[in-house]
Amino acid sequence: MSAGGSLFRCCPAIWGGANALARRLAACAVRCRSSQPATDLHGLFAVDEWAKRQGCIVAEPERIKQVSGALLAGKRVHFTADWPIQGTPPAGVLPAADGSADFALTLTPTGQALHIVPRIAVLGIGCRRGTTAQHLEAAFAAFCRESGLAPAAGVATAASIDLKRDEPGLRHFVRITAGAWSFYTAAQLRAVPGSFTASGFVTSVTGVDNVCERAAVLASGGKLLLPKWARDGVTFAAALRPFAPDWRWRDDEP
Repeated sequence: MSAGGSLFRCCPAIWGGANALARRLAACAVRCRSSQPATDLHGLFAVDEWAKRQGCIVAEPERIKQVSGALLAGKRVHFTADWPIQGTPPAGVLPAADGSADFALTLTPTGQALHIVPRIAVLGIGCRRGTTAQHLEAAFAAFCRESGLAPAAGVATAASIDLKRDEPGLRHFVRITAGAWSFYTAAQLRAVPGSFTASGFVTSVTGVDNVCERAAVLASGGKLLLPKWARDGVTFAAALRPFAPDWRWRDDEP
């Protein structure tokens, strides 16, 4: 008789414990499997996993089931995208021929589709000294409403001139809107190449003809998306970080 066999025969408590452990492990495996999205279990495209893999946010999580449910029912789903998506779309996923989509990759969500919003927008900010966070929040809501930009969800970071570094209202606003920020000197902002909305008054105060547009472009390393927007002593602009989405959505994909 092997040592293992004699041990189990002499100690039935251990044998019972092993059975209990096996049952617990099996239950855990079932729970883990049942927690997976139904699309994953059937090998179908999981739009929420794709969004996560691409560094995006799902703007309306409650609409995920509209896309997943259609795929599980054997139907096709259609998409639109503001950027070319590299690779071949997964099975059952087709471009929307008439613009009517089940999900859309965009920074400017409209309509009833599921909107996948990439966190690539950089918000450039200018403001008067002493501007409160509440004032900035109200201005930002108006900026998003008028431009169509997805509020907060698509903003990766914010940027301004270093003269504003110690402004408590600005710092609080950035913490709740973007979470991260960059501050630049006037010389750094003046060196940003491109054509920007110039202001003699801004130059006299800061030493550079434009803060919000130049800061957004410098922090993004990309292109200006939304030019200077001004309201009640606040200016905003938005630039985009480089973004090259693809169709990978599973961890086992290269």
